[in-house]
Amino acid sequence: MTQELTRSIRIRLLPPLLLIFLSWGVPALAWDSVGHRLSAAVALEFMEPDTTAELMRILRAHPRYQQDFIDQMPGYIDRDNEERMTQWLLGQAAFWPDIARGLPDEERARYNRSSWHYTDGAWVRDSAPYQGNVYLGIDAFADIDGIDRGEVDSEEKVSNVVTGVDYNASVLNDASAPAPARAIALCWVLHLIGDIHQPLHTGSLYTASLFETGDRGGNAIRIGDSNLHARWDRALTASGVSQELPILVSWVTGFLRPTIQGVESDWTAWINESRSILQTSVYDADLREAILDAESSNTGFSGQTLDDVYVALMQNISRQRLGLAGLRLAIFFENELP
Repeated sequence: MTQELTRSIRIRLLPPLLLIFLSWGVPALAWDSVGHRLSAAVALEFMEPDTTAELMRILRAHPRYQQDFIDQMPGYIDRDNEERMTQWLLGQAAFWPDIARGLPDEERARYNRSSWHYTDGAWVRDSAPYQGNVYLGIDAFADIDGIDRGEVDSEEKVSNVVTGVDYNASVLNDASAPAPARAIALCWVLHLIGDIHQPLHTGSLYTASLFETGDRGGNAIRIGDSNLHARWDRALTASGVSQELPILVSWVTGFLRPTIQGVESDWTAWINESRSILQTSVYDADLREAILDAESSNTGFSGQTLDDVYVALMQNISRQRLGLAGLRLAIFFENELP
Protein backbone atom coordinates (compact mmCIF):
# COMPACT_ATOMS: atom_id res chain seq x y z
CA MET A 1 0.00 0.00 0.00
CA THR A 2 1.43 3.40 -0.96
CA GLN A 3 2.13 6.05 1.66
CA GLU A 4 -0.40 8.39 -0.01
CA LEU A 5 -3.15 5.74 0.12
CA THR A 6 -2.36 4.93 3.76
CA ARG A 7 -2.69 8.57 4.73
CA SER A 8 -5.88 8.94 2.68
CA ILE A 9 -7.45 6.06 4.59
CA ARG A 10 -6.38 7.61 7.89
CA ILE A 11 -7.93 10.93 6.94
CA ARG A 12 -11.25 9.22 6.17
CA LEU A 13 -11.29 7.14 9.34
CA LEU A 14 -9.69 9.52 11.81
CA PRO A 15 -10.32 13.28 11.53
CA PRO A 16 -7.06 15.24 11.67
CA LEU A 17 -6.23 16.52 15.12
CA LEU A 18 -6.31 20.07 13.83
CA LEU A 19 -10.01 19.82 13.00
CA ILE A 20 -10.75 18.25 16.37
CA PHE A 21 -8.82 20.93 18.27
CA LEU A 22 -10.58 23.72 16.37
CA SER A 23 -13.99 22.20 17.13
CA TRP A 24 -13.69 22.47 20.92
CA GLY A 25 -15.63 25.13 22.75
CA VAL A 26 -12.58 25.80 24.92
CA PRO A 27 -9.22 26.09 23.14
CA ALA A 28 -6.64 23.42 23.87
CA LEU A 29 -3.79 24.92 25.83
CA ALA A 30 -0.48 23.66 27.04
CA TRP A 31 1.07 24.95 30.26
CA ASP A 32 -1.04 27.72 31.74
CA SER A 33 0.23 31.25 32.36
CA VAL A 34 2.15 30.14 35.46
CA GLY A 35 3.88 27.35 33.52
CA HIS A 36 5.01 29.52 30.62
CA ARG A 37 6.10 32.31 32.97
CA LEU A 38 8.14 29.80 34.93
CA SER A 39 10.04 28.55 31.88
CA ALA A 40 10.83 32.14 30.85
CA ALA A 41 11.93 33.01 34.39
CA VAL A 42 14.22 29.98 34.53
CA ALA A 43 15.77 31.04 31.21
CA LEU A 44 16.58 34.44 32.70
CA GLU A 45 18.51 32.73 35.49
CA PHE A 46 20.99 31.31 32.97
CA MET A 47 21.26 34.01 30.29
CA GLU A 48 23.95 36.65 30.10
CA PRO A 49 22.81 40.27 30.63
CA ASP A 50 23.62 41.18 27.02
CA THR A 51 21.42 38.34 25.74
CA THR A 52 18.55 39.42 27.96
CA ALA A 53 18.91 43.00 26.77
CA GLU A 54 18.81 41.86 23.15
CA LEU A 55 15.64 39.84 23.75
CA MET A 56 13.99 42.87 25.31
CA ARG A 57 15.07 45.05 22.39
CA ILE A 58 13.49 42.57 19.98
CA LEU A 59 10.29 42.27 22.05
CA ARG A 60 9.68 46.05 22.09
CA ALA A 61 9.06 45.90 18.33
CA HIS A 62 6.03 43.65 18.84
CA PRO A 63 3.06 45.15 16.95
CA ARG A 64 0.87 44.73 20.05
CA TYR A 65 3.52 45.65 22.61
CA GLN A 66 1.51 48.49 24.11
CA GLN A 67 -1.87 46.70 24.24
CA ASP A 68 -0.80 43.20 25.26
CA PHE A 69 2.29 43.97 27.30
CA ILE A 70 2.57 47.46 28.81
CA ASP A 71 -1.16 48.02 29.29
CA GLN A 72 -1.62 44.56 30.83
CA MET A 73 1.18 44.86 33.38
CA PRO A 74 -0.32 44.48 36.87
CA GLY A 75 0.05 47.24 39.41
CA TYR A 76 2.19 45.19 41.76
CA ILE A 77 5.06 45.22 39.25
CA ASP A 78 7.51 47.97 40.19
CA ARG A 79 8.22 49.73 36.89
CA ASP A 80 11.40 51.17 38.34
CA ASN A 81 12.72 47.66 38.98
CA GLU A 82 14.23 46.56 35.66
CA GLU A 83 14.71 42.96 36.77
CA ARG A 84 11.05 42.53 37.79
CA MET A 85 9.88 44.31 34.65
CA THR A 86 11.99 42.05 32.43
CA GLN A 87 10.80 38.87 34.15
CA TRP A 88 7.15 39.88 33.76
CA LEU A 89 7.48 41.04 30.14
CA LEU A 90 9.33 37.91 28.97
CA GLY A 91 6.81 35.81 30.86
CA GLN A 92 4.03 37.65 29.05
CA ALA A 93 5.84 37.01 25.77
CA ALA A 94 6.01 33.28 26.55
CA PHE A 95 2.27 33.24 27.22
CA TRP A 96 1.32 35.62 24.37
CA PRO A 97 0.49 32.92 21.73
CA ASP A 98 -2.31 31.80 24.08
CA ILE A 99 -3.40 35.42 24.54
CA ALA A 100 -3.67 35.66 20.74
CA ARG A 101 -6.47 33.07 20.87
CA GLY A 102 -8.73 35.62 22.56
CA LEU A 103 -8.03 38.66 20.40
CA PRO A 104 -10.79 40.29 18.28
CA ASP A 105 -11.58 38.41 15.07
CA GLU A 106 -9.27 40.25 12.67
CA GLU A 107 -6.34 40.28 15.07
CA ARG A 108 -6.92 36.65 16.05
CA ALA A 109 -6.82 35.60 12.41
CA ARG A 110 -3.56 37.49 12.01
CA TYR A 111 -1.73 36.07 15.02
CA ASN A 112 -3.39 32.89 16.30
CA ARG A 113 -2.05 29.55 15.02
CA SER A 114 -3.93 26.75 16.77
CA SER A 115 -2.11 23.88 15.04
CA TRP A 116 1.30 25.09 16.19
CA HIS A 117 0.84 24.08 19.84
CA TYR A 118 0.94 20.27 19.51
CA THR A 119 1.84 17.42 17.20
CA ASP A 120 0.10 14.31 15.94
CA GLY A 121 1.53 11.46 17.99
CA ALA A 122 2.32 9.52 14.80
CA TRP A 123 4.60 12.31 13.53
CA VAL A 124 8.30 11.33 13.66
CA ARG A 125 11.60 12.97 12.66
CA ASP A 126 15.27 13.02 13.60
CA SER A 127 15.72 12.41 17.35
CA ALA A 128 12.01 11.60 17.70
CA PRO A 129 11.92 8.31 15.75
CA TYR A 130 9.13 6.76 17.82
CA GLN A 131 5.47 7.66 18.01
CA GLY A 132 3.91 9.32 21.02
CA ASN A 133 0.49 7.70 20.65
CA VAL A 134 -0.72 4.99 23.00
CA TYR A 135 -2.76 2.26 21.30
CA LEU A 136 -4.87 -0.01 23.52
CA GLY A 137 -6.21 -3.10 21.81
CA ILE A 138 -5.58 -1.79 18.28
CA ASP A 139 -2.67 -1.71 15.88
CA ALA A 140 -0.51 1.41 15.70
CA PHE A 141 -1.06 3.84 12.84
CA ALA A 142 1.63 4.27 10.23
CA ASP A 143 4.36 6.79 10.98
CA ILE A 144 4.04 10.28 9.55
CA ASP A 145 7.50 11.28 8.32
CA GLY A 146 8.14 14.90 9.22
CA ILE A 147 9.55 17.58 6.95
CA ASP A 148 13.22 18.42 7.53
CA ARG A 149 14.01 21.46 9.66
CA GLY A 150 15.82 23.25 6.85
CA GLU A 151 12.80 22.98 4.57
CA VAL A 152 10.45 24.86 6.90
CA ASP A 153 10.97 28.27 5.34
CA SER A 154 7.42 29.65 5.40
CA GLU A 155 4.32 29.59 7.59
CA GLU A 156 2.59 27.39 5.05
CA LYS A 157 5.03 24.58 5.87
CA VAL A 158 4.35 24.71 9.61
CA SER A 159 2.05 21.89 10.71
CA ASN A 160 2.82 21.26 14.38
CA VAL A 161 4.80 22.33 17.44
CA VAL A 162 8.15 21.07 16.08
CA THR A 163 7.91 22.74 12.70
CA GLY A 164 6.57 25.78 14.54
CA VAL A 165 9.88 26.04 16.39
CA ASP A 166 11.74 25.36 13.13
CA TYR A 167 10.08 28.32 11.43
CA ASN A 168 10.06 30.82 14.27
CA ALA A 169 13.65 30.07 15.23
CA SER A 170 14.72 30.86 11.67
CA VAL A 171 12.81 34.17 11.69
CA LEU A 172 14.13 35.16 15.12
CA ASN A 173 17.70 34.33 14.14
CA ASP A 174 17.51 36.34 10.90
CA ALA A 175 18.87 39.75 11.85
CA SER A 176 17.65 41.12 8.51
CA ALA A 177 14.01 40.08 9.10
CA PRO A 178 11.46 42.83 9.90
CA ALA A 179 11.58 43.80 13.57
CA PRO A 180 7.87 43.10 14.24
CA ALA A 181 8.20 39.62 12.70
CA ARG A 182 11.19 38.85 14.91
CA ALA A 183 9.27 40.02 17.99
CA ILE A 184 6.36 37.73 17.20
CA ALA A 185 8.76 34.87 16.47
CA LEU A 186 10.41 35.44 19.87
CA CYS A 187 7.03 34.95 21.58
CA TRP A 188 6.44 31.75 19.65
CA VAL A 189 9.91 30.34 20.40
CA LEU A 190 9.42 31.05 24.12
CA HIS A 191 5.99 29.46 24.03
CA LEU A 192 6.52 26.44 21.79
CA ILE A 193 9.69 25.25 23.47
CA GLY A 194 7.59 25.23 26.62
CA ASP A 195 4.78 23.35 24.85
CA ILE A 196 7.17 20.68 23.58
CA HIS A 197 7.96 19.82 27.19
CA GLN A 198 4.27 19.18 28.03
CA PRO A 199 3.85 15.42 27.42
CA LEU A 200 0.18 15.64 26.41
CA HIS A 201 1.06 17.84 23.45
CA THR A 202 3.07 15.05 21.88
CA GLY A 203 0.55 12.25 21.45
CA SER A 204 -2.88 10.80 22.27
CA LEU A 205 -4.51 7.58 23.40
CA TYR A 206 -6.54 5.43 20.97
CA THR A 207 -8.83 2.44 21.48
CA ALA A 208 -11.14 0.52 19.16
CA SER A 209 -14.38 2.16 20.31
CA LEU A 210 -14.15 4.57 23.27
CA PHE A 211 -11.36 6.61 21.76
CA GLU A 212 -11.52 5.60 18.12
CA THR A 213 -10.51 9.12 17.08
CA GLY A 214 -8.20 9.62 20.04
CA ASP A 215 -8.56 11.28 23.43
CA ARG A 216 -7.26 14.58 22.01
CA GLY A 217 -4.15 14.64 24.14
CA GLY A 218 -6.01 13.79 27.33
CA ASN A 219 -8.79 16.33 26.83
CA ALA A 220 -11.39 13.53 26.54
CA ILE A 221 -10.21 11.78 29.73
CA ARG A 222 -12.50 13.14 32.41
CA ILE A 223 -10.88 13.83 35.80
CA GLY A 224 -13.51 15.07 38.24
CA ASP A 225 -14.88 18.33 36.82
CA SER A 226 -11.80 18.76 34.62
CA ASN A 227 -9.77 16.56 32.28
CA LEU A 228 -6.34 14.95 32.18
CA HIS A 229 -4.85 17.52 29.83
CA ALA A 230 -5.98 20.48 31.93
CA ARG A 231 -4.73 18.89 35.15
CA TRP A 232 -1.25 18.58 33.67
CA ASP A 233 -1.39 22.12 32.27
CA ARG A 234 -2.16 23.50 35.73
CA ALA A 235 0.01 21.20 37.80
CA LEU A 236 1.91 24.10 39.42
CA THR A 237 -0.73 26.83 39.29
CA ALA A 238 -1.59 26.79 42.99
CA SER A 239 1.95 27.53 44.17
CA GLY A 240 2.72 30.21 41.55
CA VAL A 241 5.88 31.60 39.99
CA SER A 242 7.62 33.07 43.02
CA GLN A 243 7.34 29.88 45.06
CA GLU A 244 8.18 27.47 42.24
CA LEU A 245 11.03 29.34 40.52
CA PRO A 246 13.82 28.45 42.99
CA ILE A 247 12.61 24.84 43.03
CA LEU A 248 12.75 24.61 39.24
CA VAL A 249 16.21 26.17 39.11
CA SER A 250 17.44 23.64 41.66
CA TRP A 251 15.97 20.80 39.58
CA VAL A 252 18.08 21.71 36.55
CA THR A 253 21.27 22.82 38.28
CA GLY A 254 21.88 20.22 40.96
CA PHE A 255 25.29 20.87 42.48
CA LEU A 256 26.88 22.37 39.35
CA ARG A 257 25.82 25.19 37.07
CA PRO A 258 24.94 23.56 33.74
CA THR A 259 26.98 24.15 30.63
CA ILE A 260 25.39 26.72 28.31
CA GLN A 261 27.91 27.79 25.71
CA GLY A 262 28.38 25.53 22.72
CA VAL A 263 25.41 23.28 23.50
CA GLU A 264 23.22 22.47 20.49
CA SER A 265 19.44 22.68 20.55
CA ASP A 266 17.49 19.65 19.28
CA TRP A 267 13.76 20.03 19.88
CA THR A 268 13.03 16.62 18.35
CA ALA A 269 15.04 15.08 21.21
CA TRP A 270 12.96 17.07 23.69
CA ILE A 271 9.70 15.85 22.18
CA ASN A 272 11.04 12.30 22.36
CA GLU A 273 11.52 12.79 26.12
CA SER A 274 7.96 14.06 26.47
CA ARG A 275 6.62 11.04 24.61
CA SER A 276 8.46 8.67 26.91
CA ILE A 277 6.86 10.38 29.91
CA LEU A 278 3.47 10.33 28.19
CA GLN A 279 3.57 6.58 27.70
CA THR A 280 4.95 5.62 31.10
CA SER A 281 3.74 8.21 33.62
CA VAL A 282 0.82 10.18 32.15
CA TYR A 283 -1.04 7.14 30.82
CA ASP A 284 0.00 4.96 33.72
CA ALA A 285 -1.02 1.36 34.37
CA ASP A 286 -4.06 2.29 36.48
CA LEU A 287 -5.43 4.66 33.84
CA ARG A 288 -4.88 2.15 31.05
CA GLU A 289 -6.58 -0.59 33.05
CA ALA A 290 -9.62 1.60 33.76
CA ILE A 291 -9.94 2.50 30.08
CA LEU A 292 -9.61 -1.13 28.96
CA ASP A 293 -12.21 -2.21 31.53
CA ALA A 294 -14.64 0.40 30.21
CA GLU A 295 -13.82 -0.63 26.64
CA SER A 296 -14.56 -4.31 27.29
CA SER A 297 -17.74 -3.70 29.29
CA ASN A 298 -19.25 -1.27 26.76
CA THR A 299 -20.35 0.96 29.65
CA GLY A 300 -18.48 4.04 28.57
CA PHE A 301 -15.61 5.72 30.39
CA SER A 302 -17.04 7.75 33.27
CA GLY A 303 -13.75 9.25 34.34
CA GLN A 304 -10.83 8.69 36.64
CA THR A 305 -9.60 9.96 39.98
CA LEU A 306 -5.97 10.96 40.38
CA ASP A 307 -4.61 9.72 43.70
CA ASP A 308 -2.07 11.61 45.79
CA VAL A 309 0.83 9.57 44.45
CA TYR A 310 -0.09 10.40 40.84
CA VAL A 311 -0.58 14.10 41.63
CA ALA A 312 2.79 14.34 43.39
CA LEU A 313 4.49 12.61 40.46
CA MET A 314 2.71 14.92 38.00
CA GLN A 315 3.89 17.99 39.89
CA ASN A 316 7.48 16.78 40.07
CA ILE A 317 7.55 15.86 36.38
CA SER A 318 6.10 19.28 35.56
CA ARG A 319 8.84 20.96 37.58
CA GLN A 320 11.47 18.95 35.75
CA ARG A 321 9.97 19.66 32.31
CA LEU A 322 9.44 23.38 32.86
CA GLY A 323 12.89 23.71 34.38
CA LEU A 324 14.44 21.98 31.39
CA ALA A 325 12.38 24.12 29.02
CA GLY A 326 13.78 27.24 30.68
CA LEU A 327 17.36 25.99 30.61
CA ARG A 328 17.01 25.00 26.96
CA LEU A 329 15.56 28.40 26.08
CA ALA A 330 18.65 29.98 27.61
CA ILE A 331 20.91 27.60 25.67
CA PHE A 332 19.10 28.39 22.43
CA PHE A 333 19.27 32.18 22.92
CA GLU A 334 22.90 32.15 24.07
CA ASN A 335 24.11 30.05 21.15
CA GLU A 336 21.84 30.90 18.22
CA LEU A 337 20.59 34.46 18.68
CA PRO A 338 22.56 36.84 16.42
